[in-house]
Amino acid sequence: MTSQTLNSKLSSLQFTSQLPQTAREALAGIASERAFGKGEVLCREGEGCEELFLINKGHVGLDMLVPGRGQVRVMTLGPGDVLAWSALIGNQGATATGVALDDVETVVFPDDALLDLCQVNSEVGYPLMRELAKAISRRLVASRLQLLDLFRVGANEDS
Repeated sequence: MTSQTLNSKLSSLQFTSQLPQTAREALAGIASERAFGKGEVLCREGEGCEELFLINKGHVGLDMLVPGRGQVRVMTLGPGDVLAWSALIGNQGATATGVALDDVETVVFPDDALLDLCQVNSEVGYPLMRELAKAISRRLVASRLQLLDLFRVGANEDS
């Protein structure tokens, strides 16, 4: 896939559409595309993340290991969402396991090239970190809403 085609895809995805054109062009220069079939694992909870994924097509379930309950689906991501953001903030383990729920197409950024680009080019790094902060904030809100639902269900069961 050409850098120009990847740049066009980045222009259409929620996570990267608001970035300056020069930032998208720089990101397209280090990106590649990868497809995953239903049931394939994109990243595994607790393991290192060496790539950041932008979902272009399909859906990815985020599962967490809950003691006494096993794997629990906590969220579903779709086109425009970012996955394995731990790759962008350093060598941390993934906070969840990402599993393809159907055929998934992604734009992939290797962590080392992405970190290098962000460190040397503030026109890429700062806007990208802003978008990452927005994405993490949306996930935090979704998690809080799930907790509120759990409390409501628990309160109804006590009645």
